[in-house]
Amino acid sequence: MEDKDLQKEKNDSARAEGSEVKPAGGDNGAAPDIIKEGEAAAEKKEQLSPEEQLRRQLAEKTKEAAEFFDKWLRLRAEFENFKKRMQKEKADLLKFGNESLLRALLPVLDNLTRALDHGKEKGGQASSLLEGVELIHKQFINILEKFGVKPVSAVGELFDPEKHEAIAQEESDQEPNKVIGEVEKGYLYHERLLRPAKVIVAKPKGEKREGA
Repeated sequence: MEDKDLQKEKNDSARAEGSEVKPAGGDNGAAPDIIKEGEAAAEKKEQLSPEEQLRRQLAEKTKEAAEFFDKWLRLRAEFENFKKRMQKEKADLLKFGNESLLRALLPVLDNLTRALDHGKEKGGQASSLLEGVELIHKQFINILEKFGVKPVSAVGELFDPEKHEAIAQEESDQEPNKVIGEVEKGYLYHERLLRPAKVIVAKPKGEKREGA
């Protein structure tokens, strides 16, 4: 009898050891299953019809195409601006390529003009030589005009700092700031100033100088 009771106790103990007490929170394996079920439901919900997928793809590609077109327009505008700038620089190079040479020739013209004026002051002396110098002077001016060089208007004009350089002021009955004398002639090369005219500007009589 005791052997039977002892065997029963051993069996009960073995069954107790074989069984596991579940925690209050339930089975740990249940959580991943719930997550998987939620993901599957979400995927099922996200599944779109072929038509809707095509619409989305079309919208994405349309957006990409619009972005690429905008970039292309910008690049095209930049290229057009670059091309115009290069064309202008090339045209300016051809138009004003002789600027340095022509500017260097102006003092020669000045000296030739002074020689001619001095010869005229002497009257009839050396008239044949004077006529030759005058002919050279005219040819010189004609060549300069052929290349686009023209004198700047000065005497009788109002002083213009864009084309005149005032070297002195003199009291005069003329309108103030009017050019009443020209010391050195100025020239334009096409529309560009090649050399400003050095001039004397009128000021009212009796005007006190600054600081006097």
